Amino acid sequence: MPVYSLVGGIQVEYGIGAGQPIVKLESSRGIAHRAVYTGTGVLFFHWVQEGKTQAWRCDSSMLDPQIIQPEEATDSDGSQTLTFTLQESMPAAGLLRRRWEGMFLAPAIHIDVPRGGDIWIFLIRSPWFPLKPSVSKPLLSIAHDQSIANASISIDPTGGLTAAVSNAGTSFKKVSLVMSRRVGEFVSEEVIGEVGSGTGNLSWSPIMRSFDLCFAMSSSMSMGELAGVAQGLGAQFYSGFFGPGSIIGDYILCDGPRTGYSLLLRGDLGLLRHEEDSTQASLAW
Repeated sequence: MPVYSLVGGIQVEYGIGAGQPIVKLESSRGIAHRAVYTGTGVLFFHWVQEGKTQAWRCDSSMLDPQIIQPEEATDSDGSQTLTFTLQESMPAAGLLRRRWEGMFLAPAIHIDVPRGGDIWIFLIRSPWFPLKPSVSKPLLSIAHDQSIANASISIDPTGGLTAAVSNAGTSFKKVSLVMSRRVGEFVSEEVIGEVGSGTGNLSWSPIMRSFDLCFAMSSSMSMGELAGVAQGLGAQFYSGFFGPGSIIGDYILCDGPRTGYSLLLRGDLGLLRHEEDSTQASLAW
């Protein structure tokens, strides 16, 4: 299985055995860890104010951490091997905005090492099962004066959504069907389609990618290092003078059960005014 490591002096191996992820770390110097945790790892990419300027940062943390005990082995030459066997877990989720702001969520291992030498292992895996969409309510409706617009939502057998959208009257210059995704505090909107007047049939399919990556890092990384990882996972961005340029559009790691979804019917009244109805959506297996 592919491994991408930013940690020097440690060899990382990754595989799947009996349906369970197995990660092995080997170091010639040994890994003097205090504790090891597993759970949902969070990579938080954001800008912070430092004096009169802004600086980009990557912060790592873990939701619902649980202590685990690795299998330890020491060779005659003093090299140490730590082996971790994890339970079956959910696929990763991720969203990056234009200025490299966003968040990744993935199963993770946090090795607590004294004097700031922590090691983080993220298992960035796309869904390995068919996704089944659902919505809380199948009919969205908005009205203004004598005008009304509706969207009747259906589940497509191929794993997407279809919508019959109608726009009757003259109040709405157009109506849009929008899929809103949320990963942590970050939101990205995808305009599925628009209907100016009359009726239209729209369809939406989840973003599907195929990857299974074991990513090893210390407690943080640079924007350039993130760009290297993201590019390998399908992100596109402009080239910059002193590092990666802005991301081309919002980058969605992949759709799946860790991402929050809302489906919106939005009617444009002009002058930045609109009417809106929405329903919660989800992707499960």
